Amino acid sequence: MAVSLTMLAGLASADADYRLGVGDRISIHVFEEDMDVEAKLGASGSFRFPYLGTITAKGKSIGQLEGEIERGLRDGYLVNPQVRIRIEEFRSYYVNGEVSSPGGFPYQLGLTLRKAIALAGGFSEKADEDKVYVIREKDTNRRKHKISMDSALYPGDIVSVEQSFFFINGQVASPGKYSYQSGMTFRMAVSLAGGFTERASESGVIVLHEHSKNKKPKNVRLDSAVRAGDIITVNQSFF
Repeated sequence: MAVSLTMLAGLASADADYRLGVGDRISIHVFEEDMDVEAKLGASGSFRFPYLGTITAKGKSIGQLEGEIERGLRDGYLVNPQVRIRIEEFRSYYVNGEVSSPGGFPYQLGLTLRKAIALAGGFSEKADEDKVYVIREKDTNRRKHKISMDSALYPGDIVSVEQSFFFINGQVASPGKYSYQSGMTFRMAVSLAGGFTERASESGVIVLHEHSKNKKPKNVRLDSAVRAGDIITVNQSFF
């Protein structure tokens, strides 16, 4: 996706902590020599530059890279080189898991978690919207972070949308963990678990909602809606 150089330059200058990485495409202008070089950082995070050969850009800020090139050109090539670098295209971010179109996407200015999921086609029917995590590229421990939907994403970030489940136990043919889908009822949940046993009380179905503040199970009607993470128990009939 094309983004104006003015906007990109503004971001680069505003975020001095931004570190270049594999997939970033940069343009380099040397004023004294009227030299323009464009490069996309490959797997090694480096590129070739006239006079200086191979330069490693990965992990460096725009300012650090500008200074390195200026020092190199000043050492026997140019008298007073002035170098300016712009980010033409950011490296991708990634959305994995329960979205309609998972994969890598070109980073956009102002990207939020909500917008990233929308660009990936939105949540799938099996998504657990309460279990959306982000792995920050700069986090060497690759930890999953829970952030709000309006929090900012950055190039290289990985979004993971987990699948939602419910649990059913007690008097059903096959108790266990099952994939949840939006619109599912308790009657459908029981059917997925093989149906009631002969000892089941069809009026004795109770549920504990995972995200409920009241952690007490309650009786439900079979045509009521199941929530992601529900723990359903079918009690035994005593008559």
